[in-house]
Amino acid sequence: MLTPKEAASAIGVSYWTILRMIKKGELRALRTPGGHYRIPIYALEHQLSRFSGTKVYREKAAIEKNIEAFRKYFTPDLAKILETIQSYQGLPTISDLARILNLHVSSIWYKIKKLRTGGFAFGADIDHYKLGLIKLLVFLSKVVSLEDIPRAFLRYYAPIVPKGLFLVYYIPLAYNIENVLRLFPEPLLEYYWVVEETYCSKPKYTLYYDFKERNIIFDWELMIGRYQEKLGKTIFSEPEKPTKIDLIDLLIAKELEKNPFISLREIQSRIRMHGINLKYSRILRHFKNHLLNRHVIRGIRLRLVPLPSEYNTLFIARVHGNFYALHALVSTLLEHPAFTIANISFREKQVFIGGVIPFSKIVTLASLMESLSGIKEVDIKLLDREKRRAFTIPYAREFYHGRWILRFK
Repeated sequence: MLTPKEAASAIGVSYWTILRMIKKGELRALRTPGGHYRIPIYALEHQLSRFSGTKVYREKAAIEKNIEAFRKYFTPDLAKILETIQSYQGLPTISDLARILNLHVSSIWYKIKKLRTGGFAFGADIDHYKLGLIKLLVFLSKVVSLEDIPRAFLRYYAPIVPKGLFLVYYIPLAYNIENVLRLFPEPLLEYYWVVEETYCSKPKYTLYYDFKERNIIFDWELMIGRYQEKLGKTIFSEPEKPTKIDLIDLLIAKELEKNPFISLREIQSRIRMHGINLKYSRILRHFKNHLLNRHVIRGIRLRLVPLPSEYNTLFIARVHGNFYALHALVSTLLEHPAFTIANISFREKQVFIGGVIPFSKIVTLASLMESLSGIKEVDIKLLDREKRRAFTIPYAREFYHGRWILRFK
């Protein structure tokens, strides 16, 4: 028996959609003596089989609609606002953006709405190391279902093409990683990497978008030039030590990770759904003193970027080299809309760059990275874009009395 929230998570819809389906008789549910809904698993499986086909169709239709809207409405003006949003240190309010761009607040809201209509999705850039978490990247030699791997603190799941599995976990700093690794069948575990820092995409459409032809440009010569400009000027900053946080901070961060423009009043009402009734002043104090002032929230990142249909190849590239070269490479590639994330392993001097590019560009990308001075090794793996799954930073279920705890079955 599942709660409505668990059922919503299982089939990828909202809590309110589940309630609406129950009331319409589309989903069978029982009531507990206390009046709460409980959904039999067999009823959910039946609904899921009927729902999955229409869901895939709706997702593809939505992507095509977003791409059309992006090509139709994206202008240099919107590109400038996008770069301003991503360059801001901390979490800008709409008023902050209006002041910087010398525009009215209503104009900023209108332009953000245009960006969202065009397929952009925003989220707060959370420093996971400040929360006391590191990333564990795991590569398996065989695809294993979600039900057969450790689920606590799982962040990302993607089968490797033609075979294998790529997983990303958040692990508490003080936790023994071997306790996680031993849960995988030993023959399947190929290798793993500990990642302390993450850099998110900050695309410069003013460099890589043709506003006349309305398409994204792959200018390899420009990328090499940008790399040479950046090489030797700076390296990655070591992550700062974790800060003290509590459950309220995590619940606020959870909502901001999904929508950085949400109001604190709205966050207050959503926290009430967890059975926690907090005054607005307390939420404001936690937001300012614990999340902003301690730089737990670093800025705004792009959760989703609209890409044409030919951008169909999801990949993860492991690159080894000296830190000057790696920093120049990461900062160059993340300026292009096709590259979404870079995970940094300080101990091993490795970076893991992820993105979605046309299949025809894979060989050129590998050759370009291997040809750069300071880059010693490049290994690219293709991922199954249809079967990937992403999850938010772990929150209430795993956090207890000021420390992270892991519970595996």
